[in-house]
Amino acid sequence: MAETQLKSMIAPAYLAQFSCLGPACPDTCCYGWRVPVEHEAYLRLKNLPDKELKPLLKKALHRGSGKSGSRDFGFLSISHAEHARCELLGEDGLCQLHKKCGEQILPDVCATYPRATKSVAGVLEQFASPSCPEIARLIIENEHALQLQQLQLPVRASTIASIPAAIASPEMEQVRAFFLAILAAAEVPLWQRLALQLLIAESLQQTVDQFDATSGAVLLDDITALLLDWQQQLQNGQALAALQGWQRHEQLHIKTLAAASRVRADLHFNRPRYLELITEALQALGAGQPEAEVDEAVLCRTFAATALSAEVEQWLGRILLNHAHTGYFPLQGQVVQDVQQLCMEYLLLRFWLVGLTAARQRQLAAKEVIELVYLFYRTSIHQENYLPSCMAGFQQAGLVKPEHWLLLLPD
Repeated sequence: MAETQLKSMIAPAYLAQFSCLGPACPDTCCYGWRVPVEHEAYLRLKNLPDKELKPLLKKALHRGSGKSGSRDFGFLSISHAEHARCELLGEDGLCQLHKKCGEQILPDVCATYPRATKSVAGVLEQFASPSCPEIARLIIENEHALQLQQLQLPVRASTIASIPAAIASPEMEQVRAFFLAILAAAEVPLWQRLALQLLIAESLQQTVDQFDATSGAVLLDDITALLLDWQQQLQNGQALAALQGWQRHEQLHIKTLAAASRVRADLHFNRPRYLELITEALQALGAGQPEAEVDEAVLCRTFAATALSAEVEQWLGRILLNHAHTGYFPLQGQVVQDVQQLCMEYLLLRFWLVGLTAARQRQLAAKEVIELVYLFYRTSIHQENYLPSCMAGFQQAGLVKPEHWLLLLPD
């Protein structure tokens, strides 16, 4: 059986406080999700001799499309009933497999979600996804949630993502530390942190693309010099001064965000609450129906007249910083794309939060922001083509180069 062990690793403070809420959770992890089952776990469950669980597993466990040894060799199906939950989830809100056999019997995804562990040059790092309501709450409600600590945390060896040396190279470790430091600078408005990352990413990408030498030391020297130059611009205020007075292009902003919001009409979402929140936000802004003509002037005026509180912006900053930490950000070779992805998530969440603020005619409480955030990230996991489709909408609206994205970011 798969063994979960406690290992020392770098992790945010919120993981020291996290524990699954079980039946008390406002959602269920496996609602509407065909959970992938790795080959080893598939065989383990297929041959489980338990007489009570065997009929449940016969109904729930299916052969997937993966080949021998793959992570998606099988899957656990969801019921066709209205609640669309995993067939193994009992009426008490607990997994019957876990309840009777313990954590060690579970497939990797069930045993580790919402945690994600990676190994960077032999050092373990663990973060968790805000697609879990409790993780989203811990990040949003505690301003110190992302302080890094050395913690003893559970992990399965088979679930540790190893970052290749070609990606976690000395030069990219410098880049990663620099970008994370900018994103963590809470004293700077969030849109300006993202704008700075776009500008730095563009200059950095040019350096990487032009590099054709055989010696990595040359590239390391070039990147070190570039980052030092940006660091000096940040210290003397020159970098932020360049963003002062930068105006949002209202028509482009509305056109782009409305187009990305219409993606919901083209995909089958199995979480009606998520659609309800987006629809509520868009109706308040003046774009309630995906197929309806949008009065861009009305949308612009409503959006401009509704401000998010500084507190909500801080919450979004921590959510995005956690996202950047969870993977290896930014990846070598796609620095600009990684920053654009982060900007897209910010723009979408900000757009709908402004809409909800307008709809409810007051500043949003933490629990309201938590609900949208966790449903947004939960949908992006269960519907793998969702965020790529949103990004396609941004690109079709003309957002190709970093300078185009800078037209949307200002608050």
